Amino acid sequence: MPPSDVTGGASMTYTTVYDIASDSVGLWFPLLGLGLILVGAVMKWRFGQSGWSSYPFIAIGIFTILAAGAVPWWDYCRVTQAVANGEAQRVEGPIHDWRMARGRKKRQSTGVTLYSRYEHFAVGSVDFDIHWDALEAGFANRGSTEEKPTLRLANGMPARIWYLPVDGPGKPPRIVRIDLGAESWADAVRQPDAGIAFRLVQGRISDEANILSADQKARLDVRLTAFERTTGHRLAVVTTPSLGGIDIARFAAQLADRRGMGDDSILLLVAPNERQARITVGRGLEARLPDAAAQEIMDMAILPLFRRDDIPTGIEAGASMIIGKVTSEEGK
Repeated sequence: MPPSDVTGGASMTYTTVYDIASDSVGLWFPLLGLGLILVGAVMKWRFGQSGWSSYPFIAIGIFTILAAGAVPWWDYCRVTQAVANGEAQRVEGPIHDWRMARGRKKRQSTGVTLYSRYEHFAVGSVDFDIHWDALEAGFANRGSTEEKPTLRLANGMPARIWYLPVDGPGKPPRIVRIDLGAESWADAVRQPDAGIAFRLVQGRISDEANILSADQKARLDVRLTAFERTTGHRLAVVTTPSLGGIDIARFAAQLADRRGMGDDSILLLVAPNERQARITVGRGLEARLPDAAAQEIMDMAILPLFRRDDIPTGIEAGASMIIGKVTSEEGK
């Protein structure tokens, strides 16, 4: 990972996760085109095949090199040159309006409508689109899928984006550099299986959404510490400012895995901005806290208080019921 740079004199740390200066144009299509040309040449001059048999290979090879090689290379050169000339603009602030979107384009010649998936987000007043299969220069999240994006973005994440509006009015700008920030609630880490993920702060209580008061955290910490000492099991309470468009069940499972929570641990995850909560139970405790019991706690203790906009009390009530349920089962 590129080195981090610290700004603002204290808490904000930015990590460069993409820079077009270290990017390159793929050679796969040009090499494929060259291979087709060689096949056509061998067919014509070595095996004496007629032009009708060999020329299509040569023609397709030339077209592949021009369309999938020369055009992206020209695009890459003009964008990187603009960056070198200092034309890139910068916007800084939290990511907002992140969503998965679907674009469509109708071919006039055939009338066929083609659909593509892409990510949309905004920083400040500037809107950005990330097309996973784009060949143009600039960040395109190449090789991504919805399950495993090369770069994981989320609402509320501090970001600095350098961009070039090279495609004209009404077109999203090209992203030429992305810096993601971490301010207590997230550390940007590069993972081979999921690109940029986020490891929330460790500890029994991680109030990254900043909704618990100091007194509530103190009360919770006393209960969680006593629970761990008495039973040997760990209960972690985590609030997050955003799920980043991820299903809460998958978010909770990934978070538990990244925090190294074992089979004897329980995670209470709360996303107040999305009005969602999740109880994730390790395999070793599923008998003491089965899915039905976890859902009962959600329905009886957590969600009713959430509906009354008393999320902090709902967290405390939910944690207390989890502790009571597991402790009572331990005594049997």
